[in-house]
Amino acid sequence: MLEKANFNVILLEKEQELERLSRALNPVQLIILADSYETAPSKELLLDIRRKLCSAHIICLSETLDEELERGLRSAGLIFFGSHTTFLAYAEKIINHTLKSIEYKNMDSRQKRAQKLEKRLARRSFSLKSTLKRASLRITAFMGEGVVRCIEICTALAVTVLFFFPVLLWLFMRKLINAMPVFSSRDIQGTSSETITVQQFNVNNKRVCEIPLYLELFSGRLALVGTAIKEPDNNRTAVEQAYITMFKPGIVSLWDIRKAGRIAHEGQVATEWEYIFKKHPLYDLLLLLRAIPTLLYTQNDTDAPPILHLLGLDINNITMDQALSIIKKHLSTREQCRVFFVNPDCLNKMISDSDYYTLLQQGEYVFPDGIGLTLAGKILGTPLKENINGTDMLPYLCSMAADEGHSVFLLGGKPGIAEKAAASISMSSGVTIAGSAHGYFNHQTESHEIVETINRSGASILLVAFGAPLQEKWITQYRSQLKPHVLMGVGGLFDFYSGTIRRAPRWMREIGMEWVYRILQEPKRMWKRYVIGNPLFLYRIIKWKLFTGSSKS
Repeated sequence: MLEKANFNVILLEKEQELERLSRALNPVQLIILADSYETAPSKELLLDIRRKLCSAHIICLSETLDEELERGLRSAGLIFFGSHTTFLAYAEKIINHTLKSIEYKNMDSRQKRAQKLEKRLARRSFSLKSTLKRASLRITAFMGEGVVRCIEICTALAVTVLFFFPVLLWLFMRKLINAMPVFSSRDIQGTSSETITVQQFNVNNKRVCEIPLYLELFSGRLALVGTAIKEPDNNRTAVEQAYITMFKPGIVSLWDIRKAGRIAHEGQVATEWEYIFKKHPLYDLLLLLRAIPTLLYTQNDTDAPPILHLLGLDINNITMDQALSIIKKHLSTREQCRVFFVNPDCLNKMISDSDYYTLLQQGEYVFPDGIGLTLAGKILGTPLKENINGTDMLPYLCSMAADEGHSVFLLGGKPGIAEKAAASISMSSGVTIAGSAHGYFNHQTESHEIVETINRSGASILLVAFGAPLQEKWITQYRSQLKPHVLMGVGGLFDFYSGTIRRAPRWMREIGMEWVYRILQEPKRMWKRYVIGNPLFLYRIIKWKLFTGSSKS
């Protein structure tokens, strides 16, 4: 992965090699220290490496994990400490976050500052100037922590007065009537993996249930914003994540926000690492603001059905991992399948286009795309497991294809767009691009020639970007002639990966506002789809729930 990103990779196994490297190559951008190195990891070793190679970016891998050792290594500037398996699973995210912070031009000045700091700490001065500096640092740190605690306590007071006491009174009345308990106990994992017991309201609604957690802000056992609250790990199976557990769990977390938006495709551990890399008081404040819109579509997905019945269409209600597993199975068995994505605009078109509706029903897999379907699932009481759109899926799909030795053909977009997207996708994922072709050809007279080009390329996966419903109709019409095993309609995906159109920032996608960004980018083309189409879609969902529920209308 590093070599693909044009980084020079050097392997060292002995201290003598380190000595020679320190004289020949300086500085080094990133060091990955594994237990194949002859000297065991220690604080002294890391400081020695930093001094010789001028790098503050060190990753340490070992199958022997120890929390006390990790704390020592952290004090020497370690970025990540864990097992080889865990690191390889999240290597790209960890390294990318690490390399983003590297300042190549300022490496020498950073080295001098680090050496000056180490020298000053080794020979601590008790002069008035140094004493005042240390006092200033302590006061600044104390004030920063004080501001955070003040915000947490004010929030706890507001929630207690406005929500806790009214709900508590209602639940006491309920207890007098039917003897139902007011509270329920729950064990969670606190700081440093300590198991703590918290109280929750004994109700089904998740948000109401968690109101008593705000009282824990008074005690300081929970933070307002932090890592995700999770169950205790009694088997200690995740010792390598000890650094994550050093952070206080929060009522609001990045993981919960992404899970509410059904876009937590990276998994919880990778998301927690991302939060730790970005953690800052201002970032926490913005995270808190992002949590407010998620209240509209947060729901418990533990009882989510495998099929979402929406306006007469059966949509596969699965996770991104499950969707990729399905595609991988078809690639391995060479059994052809069609994969379609539907968003509110597609479902609106389906109402007036019976042919489109029929081929969607006949498609092997139909995946939900967009926050509109998340809201629809909440209205119907059938939670959506994940938002599986083609743009989010593509990096995972191409990485899987690269690992399995499958190639991809890109068909669609304006002339030149597919080629640019192909180059970008190949560079980022390493997948083999069998070929590409634009979508501006005569579909009546030239389709057979395009089919022959695709078949000759030997591609296993065909991505068709004509826009709905044209791409689905073309795939269905020429399916029997096409040799690729996976035929997928991907809409405007090539525009994003070619750089023609910028995708909405991640924070806008987290709060379900990607459609606003699309309108700002292309107001003439997109305003009708979203400003008129989204309310129309929600109206149809409500109508479906109230009056039909069993037939297309």
